Order: sequence, then structure tokens, then C-alpha cells
Amino acid sequence: MDAFSGHDEEPSLPRSKILFVINTPLVGGAERHTFDLSRSLNALGFDSGVFAMKRGAIESYDGGRLLLPARGMGLRERIGELRRELESGHYDLVVGVNERPIVAAFFARRAARAAPPIVGILHSTILRNWREMLLQHLHFPIFSRIDGLIFISENQRRFWLGRGMSPRRQATIINGVDIERYSPRERASHRAETRARLGLRDEDYVIGLSAVFRPEKNHLQLIDAVVRLRDEGVKAKVLLIGDGPMRAAIEARVAALNLGESVIMPGMASDVRPYVAAIDLGVNCSLSIETLSLSALEILAMGAPMVMSDIGGASEIIDGENGLLFPPGDDDALLAALRHFASAATREAAGKAARARVEAHFDHRAMVAAYAECLQGFSAVAAPVSKLAWR
Repeated sequence: MDAFSGHDEEPSLPRSKILFVINTPLVGGAERHTFDLSRSLNALGFDSGVFAMKRGAIESYDGGRLLLPARGMGLRERIGELRRELESGHYDLVVGVNERPIVAAFFARRAARAAPPIVGILHSTILRNWREMLLQHLHFPIFSRIDGLIFISENQRRFWLGRGMSPRRQATIINGVDIERYSPRERASHRAETRARLGLRDEDYVIGLSAVFRPEKNHLQLIDAVVRLRDEGVKAKVLLIGDGPMRAAIEARVAALNLGESVIMPGMASDVRPYVAAIDLGVNCSLSIETLSLSALEILAMGAPMVMSDIGGASEIIDGENGLLFPPGDDDALLAALRHFASAATREAAGKAARARVEAHFDHRAMVAAYAECLQGFSAVAAPVSKLAWR
């Protein structure tokens, strides 16, 4: 059960100085979550910055400090930079985001003369390959020696504890989205213009996937399913919002299947709302990593239903009224779900349920308030750790 639902109290002063440690500043879910959280905490009076272990697509952000390595800097040198940053005495708390940054923060603190507490936030769930299965034997002992661990889904928490992870303290803080920024009103304001610009007709059934083009996001499965749907006479088209290393493979599959203008790839967008507004149904085909999808919450908040592979926290988002789940990799089940939402009336009813569920359970303000209390309660300037925030 989410201990923070509906909690909206701000932490007592003084606010903490927090350093978030990430792997690479890319435009992915965990990275977006980190930058947004840092920005939101700073708006509450915290002093937070982001330390990246490697360079990436983002060079700066408007919410605070982004500390990037010099070009060509290796991992050992970067851990040394992190050690010196901790020795500056500026930080009351270090927050590692996902496995490698947590490990880097742990070793940097061991070498440092200053020792602020370390809390980890985990965004991953499934172990994808033998390498990740082996690495958990390194990660788990470290996770039990840092000061706390935050999960973003109850399903995720149960998964990792069931595999033997034993953090000193743990909390679950469910992801949330800005329900004013992502709203049916915004969808209505962008929809006609974006569909016209993309060459979409009123009768087109537009299925959207918003994610970086990486193998685990499984874009090719959606392409294949839409071909079968079109063979049944459904005027389905695909809008893929994003870009990444799988783009060439996706383009090759589209060409091989003669889909032509039926698959639209506008590229990476700093603001996805106009494109989300153009879709009728959101899809998430992920095979791994996905835990509690921010892109799915954004689509639902704007009043469109979702079809999601049943991994991570997908079952905490989808309740049968706002969308459907399907077994990961099951082509027939995905096709059946897409066929179910081919009816505009079905999509309209599910879209209303989608918006209502996000408002009730995934409000960004509640998420930020929960992190504010949880992180403040475990920083070096904190009072004793809140019983509400940590198990």
C-alpha cells in the first residue's frame, strides 16, 4: 500500500541540500523523473543538484545545477570527482538513481572524509540477462549498507524483496504527473492542429507509443500488430514519439511491411503534449525495465486509454476500465487489445476513466510532497526518521 497517497504537508525547515546521482542525462523515464523531482524540491525551498556519471543528451536544465564529467573521463576518475563533491560539505543527503549511481555513491562516500547519508531510488524491475543477474550479487550487499531505498511501485518492491534484497529502510513512492499540464483540456487544444499537420484524418485510429527507441521498449511488436489490424480493415496508424538507437531497425521494418505513411516518427520532442493529443490509444509494449511508466500516466491524464504489457507496476496503473493489460511479448493478446479499442465509443468511456484514475492516485503534487518528507526525514539536518516515510 502506498504510504503517501493524499499526503500534502511540506517538511519542516531547514530544507536539505541534496545531490542526485544519475548515470547519464538522457531523455528517459528515470532521468525525466530525477530532473523534475529536483526542480520541484527546489521550488519548495530545497537546494538540490544533479551529478551525472557520464555525459548525455542533456547539457543543462532549468531547475538547478547539473554537474557533468569532462569529455573522456573514466569511471574511476568520475567516482573521484564525486568523492570530492561530497567532501565539499555542501550536501546533507545523496540520492543515487538506479543501480550504478547507487554503487558509485557508496564507494565515493567510503573514500570521502565527509559522509552524508545515501538513499537510493530504483526504477527497474526485471533482470534482462545473465549479466544483470550476476550484478545483483554485487548490488544487493551495497543496497543493504546504504541508509535507505525508495521503490516507485508496490509490485516492484515485492519483486526485489522476494529476490533477497534487504535494505535497512524502505519506502514506496508512486510516480505522479502534473494533472494540469497533462489534461483533457490540453488534449483538445492541440488535437486538431497536430493531426492536420501530421496528415491524419478524422477516421484514422491513431495508436501512439511514447518512449526512447531502445530494444526493451519493443516498438517492432506494435508495428507488426498494426499490420495485422490493418489487414482486418481497421484504419489504424502508428505515431511513435521519440528517437534512439532502434530507429534504423524500426524504419527497416516499416519499409519491409510497406506501411509507408501509416507509421509516423516525428522525432524527440521537448513537449510531447501536442503528439499525445493526436493519438486515440496509447501503447506500452515494454519487455523489461519499465516499472511505473510516466509516459503512460501522461497519456492517461490527457484522457486517452492505454494498452500495456503486464510488467512492473502496470497493474497498479491499469484497472480494466482505463485500458487493458497483455502478457509481455504476446502478439495475439496485443492485437486483441488494439481491436477492442477500435471503437470510438469504447475509447471515449475508457478515456474518462483514465483521467479520473490519474486524478485520484497519480497526482504529481502528492508525489513531490512524499519525496520532500521522505528525503528531508533522512538527511543530515533531519529530525529522527519519520515513521510515515520509512518502513
